[in-house]
Amino acid sequence: MPRVMIIEDSPTQAQQMALILEDAGFEFEIAPDAERGFRRLSTDRFDLVLSDLHLPGDSGFDLCRRLKADQRLSRLPVVVCTSEADPVNVLRGLEAGADGFITKQRESDEIVGCLLRVLARTGGESKSRVVFLGQTFDLKAGREQLLDILISAFEDVIFLNTQYQAGALAQRELNRQLQERNRELQRLADSERHAHEERKRAESQLVQAEKLSALGMMVAGVAHEINNPLAFVTNNIAVLKREVGLLSEMLRLYQETEETVAEHQPELLDRLHERSREIDLPYTMDSLSDLLGRTDEGLKRIRKIVGNLRDFARLDESDLKEVDLNDGIVSTLNIIGSQAREHQVELATDLAPLPAVTCYPAKMNQVVLNLVANAIDASAAGDRVLVRTRPAVDGGGIEIQVIDTGSGVAPENRDKIFDPFFTTKPQGKGTGLGLSISYGIVRAHGGTIAVEPNDSKGSRFIVRLPRTIPKGGVKAPSKNQ
Repeated sequence: MPRVMIIEDSPTQAQQMALILEDAGFEFEIAPDAERGFRRLSTDRFDLVLSDLHLPGDSGFDLCRRLKADQRLSRLPVVVCTSEADPVNVLRGLEAGADGFITKQRESDEIVGCLLRVLARTGGESKSRVVFLGQTFDLKAGREQLLDILISAFEDVIFLNTQYQAGALAQRELNRQLQERNRELQRLADSERHAHEERKRAESQLVQAEKLSALGMMVAGVAHEINNPLAFVTNNIAVLKREVGLLSEMLRLYQETEETVAEHQPELLDRLHERSREIDLPYTMDSLSDLLGRTDEGLKRIRKIVGNLRDFARLDESDLKEVDLNDGIVSTLNIIGSQAREHQVELATDLAPLPAVTCYPAKMNQVVLNLVANAIDASAAGDRVLVRTRPAVDGGGIEIQVIDTGSGVAPENRDKIFDPFFTTKPQGKGTGLGLSISYGIVRAHGGTIAVEPNDSKGSRFIVRLPRTIPKGGVKAPSKNQ
C-alpha cells in the first residue's frame, strides 16, 4: 500500500486530499509546512510526496530541489498540487525535479491516476534542455509530449505575429487566425473562471457542511441532556397526580367523620373548619388537579420540542435512504416556527401525500430550512410564507414550493442568487451561502431549483427532485431551470 506525505498549509485542502487518498487505499501523513514535512521524510519511509505549490517559507519547487539534492531522498517522487494553470510554472517545476503536476479542482480519480502513474515510473532518465520564451529549462526526458503541447500553443501565436507584415492577403488570414486564437483564449479563460467558481463553491459547501454537522451534534446533545431530567420530572408528575388523588380520597373520608368529631371533640372540629377556610380547601383541591394537568401538558410540549430537535438533526439519517419528505418538512418548520412568530409572519403548509424519495434526509432538511429562513427574512409583519408539496406532474418525482408574500427577488438578481457569497441583506446579516448550498444539495440529488415571481407579490422557490438519484453522476443544471 503506497504511503504518501501530504504537505499542505490549508487544513481544509489537506483534509480534502486526505479523503481522496483514503478512499483510494493510500496510507498518508499530513505536514503543514515544508520544514516539518522534510523532517518526517528524513526519519520515516514514504513512497511519494504530494506538495502544495505555495507553502509558508519555501515553495513546492524549493522543496523539490531540497529533496533531489539529498542523497537519501533524491529518488523519492514529488507531485506538485496547484490551482494555477501556468505553463512557465510547469517548466520551472520540472526543472526543479517535480515528477508530476495536478490541479486541485480535478476529479478524485484523476488525482489518484496521476499519483499512480508517477509511482509506476522507473528512474534513470537523462536530462534535456528546452528554451521557451527566452528562458532555458533543464528537464528530464519523458516529458516531451507535455512540453510540445505547451510550446506549440504559444509558438503558433508568435508565428502568426511574425507573419503580420506579409501582405494584405496574409494579414487578413492572420487576423482571422488571431481572432480564432482570441476566442479560444476566451473559452479557456471562461473554463478557468468556471473551475475557480466551482472550487469556491465546493470549499464553501464543505465549510457549511462542517458547521451543519457541528450544529446537528450540538442539537442532538442538547436534546439528549433535556431528555434525562424530562423523563424523571414526567415520572414524578405521574406519581404526584396519583398521590394527590389518594390524598383527596383520604380527605373525603376524614370529612365523613365530622359528626363523630363534633360529638366527641367539637373544639377540634372548629379548628379544622377554621384551617379549611384559611387555605380555601375546596379551591385548593380543584386547582391542584388543574395545576397538575397544565404541568403535564407543558411536559408534553417539551417532549414534542425535543422530538423536533432530534428529527431535525437526523444524525442517524446521514446515509442515503427512502423517506417521506413531508415528515422532515414538518420537523424543520417546527424548529423555525419561533423565528416566524418573532417576525410576526404567518407560516402555513399545504402538504399533499408524496411518494417515497431516496435522498439524504438531513441535507433536504437543510434545503427547506434555508429557503424558509430566507422567505421569513424577506417578509414584513403580516406577510405569509407557505410551504407546499406535490407529486411531480409526470409522476417521476416530487415538488417542494416555498411561497412568500414578501419583498420578492429583483429581476436583475435572479441569475445571481444561487452564486456563493451573493446576498442582498445588509452587511453582517447574511453570508450569501444559504441558497448556494441549497442549489448544490438539490443538484447533487439530480434535481433542480428555480425562483419565479409570486402571483401577487413576493417570490416562489420551486425544488423538483426525482424519486431516486440518477446513476453515473449528476449533470449540473442551469441555475434557473
